[in-house]
Amino acid sequence: MIIDAHVHLSPPDLAADRSPYLAGEKGLAILYGDPKAPLVTTAALLADLDLAKVDKALVMGFPWTVEDNARRHNDWLLEEGQKYPGRLYPLAAFDPREPWAYRHAEAFLEAGGFGLGELCVYDEGLTPKLLDNLEALGQLCRKFKAPMLVHVNEPIGHKYPGKAPMEISQIHELVKRCQGVKLILAHFGGGLPLLATLRKEVREYLDLVLFDTAAMPFLFQPKALAYAYDILGDHFCLGTDYPLLKTARYEKYFGDAGLATAATQGLLGETVARFLEL
Repeated sequence: MIIDAHVHLSPPDLAADRSPYLAGEKGLAILYGDPKAPLVTTAALLADLDLAKVDKALVMGFPWTVEDNARRHNDWLLEEGQKYPGRLYPLAAFDPREPWAYRHAEAFLEAGGFGLGELCVYDEGLTPKLLDNLEALGQLCRKFKAPMLVHVNEPIGHKYPGKAPMEISQIHELVKRCQGVKLILAHFGGGLPLLATLRKEVREYLDLVLFDTAAMPFLFQPKALAYAYDILGDHFCLGTDYPLLKTARYEKYFGDAGLATAATQGLLGETVARFLEL
């Protein structure tokens, strides 16, 4: 079984013309202000999933700051999940700093949404106020037995669209605050698994944490995944950040990491299937 835990999916009107949505939506403008940046709707996604033999996908939108934009996109994702049960699992994305965020998340989960994510902030790190908000959203997910996928990124290296100024200590604090929550940290947890190879107090908080591989081929040498896997074991899952990259790129990356067959099978789907009871 292959499961992609990090897929971005767009309603047809947004995919056809993003320009009406860019005003007031800094996150969308950062990632998709360039008209060449791909936005993909359901038909194209399903074709690519079939081609790559991907069985299931967690689908999500963007960190909307305008409540009506978030509602329309996330309601559409709910409808797509109902059309393709057992194939597409909708997550609600929005800016977690907005005053309506908790209310929106609760309504989405009550309506049958699978979880929350990708929760993103690109213009600041995991500030105390943002950590408070994410902790509250995490406890909401715990109540609904739903996962929460959060955008984090590495604190050093080159700049790129969507890279937030955050520190590893902030990511560790998020993990500590979300104990008991099924937490998925995007983008290899910003490198937190590598610190976990050295510090016991990091590992002890990771029982209910997965790290997805979104954009890893751009950010980390393949051996980084092998090193972390040797210490943490089954705490990693395929996340393509589709349409940024497709599954085949990750399959090659996993091969370059020299992972054992069992580890690769876990990454491609078995681990997240157990974690999320899919």
